[in-house]
Amino acid sequence: MTKNQDKLSFGKLAVQLEFVTREQLAECTKIQRKIKELGVEPKKLGEVLLDKGYVTEKQVNHIFRVQGVKGGHTQITGYKVISRIGQGSMGYVYKALQISMDRIVAIKILSPKLGQNEKFVERFLREARSVARLNHPNIIQGIDVGESNGIYYFAMEYIDGPTIDKVIKKNGPLNEKKALKVMIQVARALEHAHKNNLVHRDIKPDNIMLTQTGMIKLCDLGLAKLVEPGNESKVEKRGAMGTPAYISPEQARGEKGVDIRSDIYSLGATFYFTVVGAVPFPSNSGTEAMAKHLTEPLTPPKQKNPRISEAVNHVIVSMMDKQKENRPQTPSALKKILEETLTGLGKADVITLEPEQLNENRPPHLPGRPRLRKPLPRTKLRRFRTLRALHRKGGRLKRR
Repeated sequence: MTKNQDKLSFGKLAVQLEFVTREQLAECTKIQRKIKELGVEPKKLGEVLLDKGYVTEKQVNHIFRVQGVKGGHTQITGYKVISRIGQGSMGYVYKALQISMDRIVAIKILSPKLGQNEKFVERFLREARSVARLNHPNIIQGIDVGESNGIYYFAMEYIDGPTIDKVIKKNGPLNEKKALKVMIQVARALEHAHKNNLVHRDIKPDNIMLTQTGMIKLCDLGLAKLVEPGNESKVEKRGAMGTPAYISPEQARGEKGVDIRSDIYSLGATFYFTVVGAVPFPSNSGTEAMAKHLTEPLTPPKQKNPRISEAVNHVIVSMMDKQKENRPQTPSALKKILEETLTGLGKADVITLEPEQLNENRPPHLPGRPRLRKPLPRTKLRRFRTLRALHRKGGRLKRR
């Protein structure tokens, strides 16, 4: 037990809140130990104190709530937490069992620090409920949102699969066709969110998951903003929100009224990472990354990976235009461009790879680069041309 967990233990809090004396607490913990020595699973301390009449049920619930608010437990009514599977800027994500439905879910728990900010909690619950209303095959389905025992949580569909970030870091960049198929599915997810007046605001490879069946799922809409049509100007101005490596210039400036074109920029940066294997603006800090998104010209992905086609290179550059007016204006427009690019790939614009390279689109400096064949010697080339000409005329080559 850590020092912080010890401070948040049920017994310590019961004494601090002056619900019980130290002597009463010692008596009940002694009862627990004796029961355990008999080989029987002892009751929880709160139940023992309740049985002895030292606390009321209302006081037990109050202690439990204080523990939840301060991060002392993860007990959420209706769910059984199994393990922690992730961590973000807003809190932790757990794998859990939804008892009523007997199914595995993922639960995001708001960090205790943010949970004590009333305005942030109100915004978290409002926006999470908006996300829970979304129903699309390429968006992780929201299941439940609320507060339980002092914990603010958001339960959602559990995906047993890696993120695109992990796939790229493990296997290297995707080939163009695979990358385009991923981007098309994300564009469909953004199209649905856009129709429901939602802006994601944190599109990045780590928020795009791959299921066991190969379907793409957009997740972590924790920064999503509900934008009422016609009221974009009323959105409050905030500091920069998002992930610096993939943030749009307008988000980096902390502009108010950030719209769906910001997500299109971030998806372009994600597309860049997917086919290059590196972020568009490498940097040593988040501040440096945001500054580069604001001021530094984009190095076209084709310069970092010459195997990228001109068509894909053009799409990425247009998505990452620093002026939002010059990007594709809606996810629907972007989806159409991506689909047309995928259809158009193949002929002159696509580089043919060796069979073993079909699953990777590696830059030239990476291992596995296809080797160029050496030209035929002049004598063999002359004989080959002669044979080909005779074959076309139906003749034979005389032996000398």
